[in-house]
Formats: sequence, structure tokens, C-alpha cells
Amino acid sequence: MIREEGIVVALEGDFAVVSGQRQKMCGTCHNANTCTVLSGGLGQRSIKVRARNACHAQVGERVFIEISERSFLRASFLVYILPLVVLFAMVSWARYLIQTMGWNVDIEAYSALVGLISLALTFYWLQRRSGSRQERDGGPVVVEVLTAHMCQDTPPVFLS
Repeated sequence: MIREEGIVVALEGDFAVVSGQRQKMCGTCHNANTCTVLSGGLGQRSIKVRARNACHAQVGERVFIEISERSFLRASFLVYILPLVVLFAMVSWARYLIQTMGWNVDIEAYSALVGLISLALTFYWLQRRSGSRQERDGGPVVVEVLTAHMCQDTPPVFLS
């Protein structure tokens, strides 16, 4: 179980947007202070996570959120590996199709265009399905409001 502390910055129905500092996962990395992977390339150390608000936390409260290692690894695969696989597969398919059909076009330019379009469509698809997937699989969950009690209606994530 991965557990992090943050502050609720917004509420979206049954979900809370929690802002926190990268600490545990990045703390041992020698690039932790300069890494821009989790900050969208902006060099900021804070990140925002949309978590199921099982404890009914309010804006401004400090909370703990948890996510299972399995969910974290699945999300990492979808965000980092799947787009690369789709990119290389579509570029290879486009090159094969152009060569097989005997079209007299620039193979590299068209296969690169097909690859970029497929990459954009993959990220669009991931973005569209992220909300529904999080509702089904749990994703991050607010498990404790630091100024209150331990949340009792949160099911253990390891059972899902």
C-alpha cells in the first residue's frame, strides 16, 4: 500500500482533489529535486491527485490517501508503456502497408504521421477512460482526515 499525505484543494462529487509534495516514492532518487516527470515538465514539486473521498474530507483539510501497489503499477504501465507500444506498432504497420501497396510516397513521413496520430489518440483514450476506471477499480482513496478520526467506511484496497 502506498500512503501519502496531502491537502484537499477541491471537491468533485464523490472525489477530492488532493495536492501533495512528492516525498516517499521520489525521496531516494538522486534527481528528486530536478525531476519533472510528475510535475508535467514544469519543475514543480507538488502534484494533484483525484482520490475517492470516502472520509468526506472538506477543502483545506490535511488527509492521507492510499493506493495499492497493483493499481499504481497498472496505471504506470498504461501511461508509460502502452503509448510506446502503440506508437511502434502503428509506425511499423504504416511502413508495411505503404511498402505492400506500392505507393510512391515518403515512407518515413507518412509512417511518422500515423505514429503521432496514434500516440495522440492513445493519450486521448487514456484520458477519457481514466475517470470511469478509477470509479471501478478504486484508485487512490482518502483514508484518513488528519484532524478527525480514521475513516470507517473505506474498504481495504487489498481485497479489490
